[in-house]
Amino acid sequence: MRNIFSKRKIKRSRRMPKQLHSMWRAIDGFSAQIQESEFMDEMIRRRAPYVPHGLMGRMDCATLYGLVRWHRPRVTVESGGYVGMSSAFILKALADEGLTDAKLYSIEFNKACPHGVLVPDELRSGFIPVNGDVKDLVKGDQLPGTLDMFLHDSSHRYRHMLWEYAEFWKRLPDRGLLVSHDVHFSAAFSEFVTKTYAHDGHGLLDPDRATHYEWGRWGYVGFVVKKQI
Repeated sequence: MRNIFSKRKIKRSRRMPKQLHSMWRAIDGFSAQIQESEFMDEMIRRRAPYVPHGLMGRMDCATLYGLVRWHRPRVTVESGGYVGMSSAFILKALADEGLTDAKLYSIEFNKACPHGVLVPDELRSGFIPVNGDVKDLVKGDQLPGTLDMFLHDSSHRYRHMLWEYAEFWKRLPDRGLLVSHDVHFSAAFSEFVTKTYAHDGHGLLDPDRATHYEWGRWGYVGFVVKKQI
C-alpha cells in the first residue's frame, strides 16, 4: 500500500502553498513566545476585574496570536469583540509583525459593553470598533467587503456559528484565514470543515477539489485556510 500511494502524496504536497509547509512550527513558536511574555502577564492582570466567562484564556490567546503572526492579515474582522481580550492579541501580533497599516474591525452587539476596554493605548491605531447586530452590519458598508482573516467569537449557538462561517468565508480570498473560538460548543465548526473536503476514488483527500489548504484545532480555537477554486 505504501508503494501505491507514495507518489500521489509527493505530488499533492507540491500543490500546497510553500508557506503552509512550515505553518505548524511557526504558529507553535509564536504561541510559545507570547505565553512567556510580559504582555501576556499584563493582559491576564487586566482581564481579572471582568467576568472571565466569555473571555479567552492564556492558551487560546497565545494560539490566536500565533495564527495572526503567521498569517499576517492586513484586514481582519472579529465578531463578539466584547472587552477586547482577543482584540489585544490580534493587534499585538500585527504590531510585532510591523504591519502598521493593518486594521481590525471588532463587532460587538451589546452597546452597554465597554467594547475594547482591554486594548492597550499603544495598539489602538488599527482598532475599529463596530457596534450592532452582525446580521444587520453585513448588509451595510461598515464592514469591509473583502478581508484576510475572520474570527468568530460571538454567539456560539449552532445555527449562528454556521451562518457567520458561511457569511465571512465568501469574503475571504484564496489563502484567507477563518478562525473560531469555542469550537467545542457545538458541531458547527466540524461540520463546516467537513463541507470543505472532497475525496478521490480511494476515499482520500482530493486537493484539486477541496476548498481548504489546511485546518486544525489548538485548545478551543479552530482555524481553516481557504482554497479558492
